[in-house]
Amino acid sequence: MSQPMKMSWKCTNCGYTMEIQRPPEKCPSCKQKCEFIDVTCYTPDCFGVGKDDRLR
Repeated sequence: MSQPMKMSWKCTNCGYTMEIQRPPEKCPSCKQKCEFIDVTCYTPDCFGVGKDDRLR
């Protein structure tokens, strides 16, 4: 049985990025309730790195 895929989420307020299955309600960095965008890499170009640096 495989573990759920961790996704990379970026805070739209401060830019903090974390690898977790679902984003929290509040950002652990800026402590604000904000939106998170999915910056997970879904292509082989990332070479196994979870975050897609093309998404800013």
